[in-house]
Amino acid sequence: MMIQKWRSRKEGETFRRSVFVKLLLSFMCILMIPVVIGALLYGRMEQALIDNAYESNQALLQQTRLTVDSRMNEVDQLTAQIAFDPMLQMFLYEENNRSNINNYTYIELIKNLKRYRTLSPFIDDYFVYLKESDRIVTTTIRTDMETFFRYINEYQNRSINEISEMLSSYHLRTYLPSEPIQYDQMRRNMITSISSLPMGDDSEVRGSLVVMIDEAQLLGQLRKSDHRETDFYIFGSDGQVLSTTAQHADALGGIVPKFRGGQGNFAATIGNNEMMISYTKSSQNNWTYVSVIPKPIVLAKVHETKTLAMLLVLLCMAGGLAVAYYLAYKNHRPIRELIHAILQGKNMTGIQIRNEFAFIKNELLSSIVEEKQMRGKISQQKPVIQSDFISRLMKGYVDTAKLTDKDYLFMDVSLPHPHYGVVLLQIDDCHNFIQDDSEREWTLMRFILINLSNELLQSNGYAIEMERDRVGILLNVAEPSAEEGNELDRVLKAIKSQMESKFRTSITVAVSGMKADLEQIAVAYGEAVTALEYKLLREQRDIMYYDSVKNAEHHYFYYSLETEAQLMNYAKSGDYGSVAKVLDHVFEINFQTRSISPEMGKCLFSELISTVLKLFNALGMDEKPFFDGESDPFKYMARIGSTEKMSEALKRLYGSICEKVAGERSDHSDVLAAKIRQYIENHFASNELSLTTIADHIGLNPSYLSTFYKKQSGHNVTEYITALRMKEAKALLSDSDLTVTQIALKVGFASDIGLIRVFKKAEGVTPGKYREILQNNGHDNEAVL
Repeated sequence: MMIQKWRSRKEGETFRRSVFVKLLLSFMCILMIPVVIGALLYGRMEQALIDNAYESNQALLQQTRLTVDSRMNEVDQLTAQIAFDPMLQMFLYEENNRSNINNYTYIELIKNLKRYRTLSPFIDDYFVYLKESDRIVTTTIRTDMETFFRYINEYQNRSINEISEMLSSYHLRTYLPSEPIQYDQMRRNMITSISSLPMGDDSEVRGSLVVMIDEAQLLGQLRKSDHRETDFYIFGSDGQVLSTTAQHADALGGIVPKFRGGQGNFAATIGNNEMMISYTKSSQNNWTYVSVIPKPIVLAKVHETKTLAMLLVLLCMAGGLAVAYYLAYKNHRPIRELIHAILQGKNMTGIQIRNEFAFIKNELLSSIVEEKQMRGKISQQKPVIQSDFISRLMKGYVDTAKLTDKDYLFMDVSLPHPHYGVVLLQIDDCHNFIQDDSEREWTLMRFILINLSNELLQSNGYAIEMERDRVGILLNVAEPSAEEGNELDRVLKAIKSQMESKFRTSITVAVSGMKADLEQIAVAYGEAVTALEYKLLREQRDIMYYDSVKNAEHHYFYYSLETEAQLMNYAKSGDYGSVAKVLDHVFEINFQTRSISPEMGKCLFSELISTVLKLFNALGMDEKPFFDGESDPFKYMARIGSTEKMSEALKRLYGSICEKVAGERSDHSDVLAAKIRQYIENHFASNELSLTTIADHIGLNPSYLSTFYKKQSGHNVTEYITALRMKEAKALLSDSDLTVTQIALKVGFASDIGLIRVFKKAEGVTPGKYREILQNNGHDNEAVL
């Protein structure tokens, strides 16, 4: 009643009728649902009949295949029996058995062939072709090829030359398509089976066994299978039609490539007719059995049902229109009541309502706008709320057991997939993209990486800021594992590739194992952190998967004091080539020959940097210019990243050291050689003098000292010590009365045996004999090395 006061009766009646029409049309649309369902059911019924026809065709084809395969097995058995007949074997090797072959033996062969004749209606006749004598032997006669194929068994579509060439070539169960043959004054269609003799020997064909299969018997078997207007085809292993009930054997030529697999069904248009085709293949002889039936025959019953369904639909629509009119009239009343409630709720008076739907719509839109304004204030804070929630979730600070759907909705987080994981993206080098090392530039870098990750991951994860140079991704995927080659790996490689190509920034990607429980996300975060540590041990282009490193067997790093001494000695002498070899050996034995953990890798890198610092200190060099302006060498090491780059950086450092030492190498070498020579001359009389004691005194590695001294003087240390001892021994032998034992101890030998052995090797005589010669001939001045 109140609404009638706010609008004229004419307007109200006009709009009421328009709403009524809309409601009526709506109910009529509902009425159409059964009609649509009926149409769908018709389609399903039609498809069900087609599927049933296909199943029936397949069953008939399978039955036919088993029957024909059984008959073809009889052909194979007959072929095997005749092929291994002893009498036939003698005729095959006629050139070796001419003395035993005569008319009588031919009669025996004919009798043998007749003995194998079976009662199978499929096998009409068979004969043997002997290539050596160009003879045909049947179960009744022996004749030459031309007579046989011209007057007895005449092929209507093949010449005698073609038949001769075919029988002379190798065949293993070859079947020729059905063709007319003039046989016993009758013309019948036959399928010809040819097998070369000896059977299985393709190196030399001596004859052929030919079995004639009556096509009428075969087609009769096919026609027994189905009484509908069905055409049957049998295709050989080479795709040729061996036999068919159709008028045209080549009607299926265009669809033969569709015969894939052991069996199948499909529809095709042949000529202007829709056909349903079923086929099955025989594993025995690789024949394909095909049935072709016109589709209208199968659907005849469907069309009858369709007519009846249309009558029922018309009756239902007539009754439905009456019901729709009643419901539309009845459901218009709540609209008036709804408007009345809105006017009372908002305390509206004196409003002219010309369009009830427009009024309701405007009020709803006004409420929605107010709600959006409230939600907008919340949504401005959602990225921060979402990022904080995901960060705490990854680090294990969230009680996942208490989370509800409302919590996820408020955080704007959706985790629809059953598997969870964590990916860490470490920004290694972005100096080619950012202009300075400011927080603004780093914020921009993280913003780019987060947006790129979210874009490529789509609904499979959330990327958030973790640290200044690190972005984290909470994964939620359908795949149960993270490994190379899957979809996740492709996405992560795309992120890495685009960061390197578009933004000239290198990043390291570390991926945890996938977890099936939300509570395991914190464990996944720890795994990702562990995998990230392995960037020290791998090339930067790799993605670090925790699953690939979790079971790795780790060892302590190898870097002995002797190796460190070698490095320092080579560097002090400016020998960069030897330094590079030692470094390659250290990296090979630690990172290739065996595996060490990232922690051990860091320790090894620290030891190697410590060796460099020792060298700088020993050589009095300022190390700051060598570390790219970094005041802390260990921070410089941490910034390098991988083993390959660490190896290159160390080689650059040692190269610079060796280059500087090289300028002073000449003077230093002469001084060092003189120092070694002086020490030997002062201590050669001591039996404790050795290469090791000299090296310890000089401060060099024994091996390096020996190589260095020989390179400087042309002879090794031992030779020089021996020469000095020999010179002193000869002097004592000529100018003193000391015994040989006393002289040996005085010149540095542990006993007279050592002196005698060395003396005789050098002079060719013993010390005693040498003294005797001197006393007789005078002193002999000897030169020393």
